[in-house]
Amino acid sequence: MNNKKLTVGVPAFKAKGHICDCLSSIQIQSIRDDISVIVASDYPGEDYSYLKKKFPDLDIETLECKENTGPGLARQRCLDACKTDWITFIDADDVFFTPFALEQLYKGIQQNVIEVQGTFLQEIEDKNNPQIPRMMPRNDVGHPWVFGRLYNTKFLKVNDIKFSELRAMEDGEFNWKIRMTIEGTPLQISVLNQDPVYLWRVGSEHSITRTGVEEDGIPQYNFDLCQLGATIASIRAATFCKKKNPFNGGVDRFITEMMVGQYFTYVECLEKKKIFAKQNFFNAKRFYHECYKDIENRIENKILSDIYTMQRMQHGQDLLGIIPEISFFDFMDKIKSEEYGGEDELKEIRSELPQKYIENDIKTGVAIF
Repeated sequence: MNNKKLTVGVPAFKAKGHICDCLSSIQIQSIRDDISVIVASDYPGEDYSYLKKKFPDLDIETLECKENTGPGLARQRCLDACKTDWITFIDADDVFFTPFALEQLYKGIQQNVIEVQGTFLQEIEDKNNPQIPRMMPRNDVGHPWVFGRLYNTKFLKVNDIKFSELRAMEDGEFNWKIRMTIEGTPLQISVLNQDPVYLWRVGSEHSITRTGVEEDGIPQYNFDLCQLGATIASIRAATFCKKKNPFNGGVDRFITEMMVGQYFTYVECLEKKKIFAKQNFFNAKRFYHECYKDIENRIENKILSDIYTMQRMQHGQDLLGIIPEISFFDFMDKIKSEEYGGEDELKEIRSELPQKYIENDIKTGVAIF
C-alpha cells in the first residue's frame, strides 16, 4: 500500500475526446494530493500516458490493454493495480460534481464501514429542450451502479469480489455481491445524504447506456441489454453468495425481490418498448428456472404480496398511468407453465428483432448474452 488515501479508477474506451474533463474534476479536488489515479485503457493501441504531462499535479498510472474487454474488466484492472486502502470508480465521460466530492466520501468512513455511498446526479436529455439536460439526484439504497461510491480494497480482495466480463449491469453483479456478503455481519455501507458527489453525464457517442435513443427518448439499452445483463448479474451474484454462506437468508430475500422486479420490468416494457417484451419475459423465465425455483417453496404468497407492494411504490413514477395487462400471480403462473429453452430460446427471440436493434447492440461492443 502507498501513502495516498484513495485511488480513482477510470475505465477508458475511445475516451480521448472527453477524459480531460474527467481528470480536471479530479485535479480540483480538495484532497488532490492524497489521490492516486489509474486509467485503464479498454481500446487496443490507445495510449493515455500523455495525461501524466497534461496533469502534472496528479499521481497518474496508465494501463494498456491487448483487447477490448468491457467496462467491468477495465475497472478490475484498476482494482488489481490499486495500492491504497480505498478505491472509487468514475467513467471517463463523467465528472466529480464538486471540489469536495472525494473528501466528502472519505469522511464517510467509520468503524466497520466497507463502502461509502454518496448521492449522484443523473443527467437526462430533455426532448423539449435538448441543449439543456436536466439532472435527477439518485441515492437509492442498494442501487446497482458504482457511481459515487468508495470501496474498501482489502474487503473486496479478501472476499474475492470482482468485476466480471459482463458488459451490461456488470456493476450490479459487483455491488449485489457486496450487499449480500455483509448480510448478518457487523460490516456496513455508509449512505451519505449530503451534496451530490458525482455527475453521470448523458454520455459520449460510445456510451453503452445511451444506445438507440429513439423519438420516445428512451434508450434501447433500458429494456434490451440492461435487462439481459441484470438478469445474468443477479443470478451470478446470488449463486456466488449462496455458495460462500448457504445459511445467508439475505440471499433468499434478494432473489425474491429480483423475481418480483422482473414482473414490473415486463409490465413497463409492454407499455414503453413492446418490441422487447418477449425478450423480457424470457429474462423472467430464466431467473425463475435458474434461481428462484430453488427457493420458491420457502416463500409464502404473503411475502410476495408485501414485496410487490413495496416495489410498486418504488416504481411509482415509472409505472404512472400504466394499467398492467397481466397480474403478478398470473405472470408467475405463465412463467411456470411455459417451456424454458435457455440460450436457444433467447437466440430465436433475438433473431426476430429488426436488424437496426442488433446493429445498435453490436456498435456498443456489448456481447450478446
